[in-house]
Amino acid sequence: MAHDGQARGDTDETTRAIMEHKQAARKQAYARRRAHAQSRAQAGEQCAALLGASTLLDGVHTAACYVSMGTEISTMPLLALFARRGVRTMVPRLGSGTQIGWTAVDASELRTLTHAEKPAHGTLRPDEPSGPVLGASALGACDLIVLPALRVDRCGARLGRGGGWYDRALAWRRSGVPLVAVCWPWEFTREPVPALAHDVPVSAVLTPERLEVL
Repeated sequence: MAHDGQARGDTDETTRAIMEHKQAARKQAYARRRAHAQSRAQAGEQCAALLGASTLLDGVHTAACYVSMGTEISTMPLLALFARRGVRTMVPRLGSGTQIGWTAVDASELRTLTHAEKPAHGTLRPDEPSGPVLGASALGACDLIVLPALRVDRCGARLGRGGGWYDRALAWRRSGVPLVAVCWPWEFTREPVPALAHDVPVSAVLTPERLEVL
């Protein structure tokens, strides 16, 4: 899987410095998250309650949401919320890691998904459903997109996992569709998050403590 900037041929010193800054920030984020590993499920419930009480779900018929893994806040409650609301929900299908795909899941299929805590086949990957794989363009049907973040600043700049999957996937979104980043409260920061030209800013941040539209 290509890392930040590699797929676009970014080789200048400024880009390399940003990439190094991002990698250092990821290491710091993972280290702090490990201390809160036992709170993932409760944090996920709190995030779902906040989103469910907001107006962001008004008129949403189709949504995209990642399946949490490792130290991430559990997204199982968010997926369950969408199912209760009758929202058609698509989750990522990573394929080889460079491919972009989605699978629509219903309430029965949600029971087959888990919050992946341990590496599978030597690589930590989110759990995936077994349904038909939809192409990258399927994201264009979504009215709301929920994506992971290790840090987000007040301008919506997001630090992701580093594989660049969402950078490529979001090219298929419709203009104006809300992008909601899920992170821990201390990861929503006033300190600017380093960003490259292709990084897509989010429009809202969801933590267990609050939902803020930017």
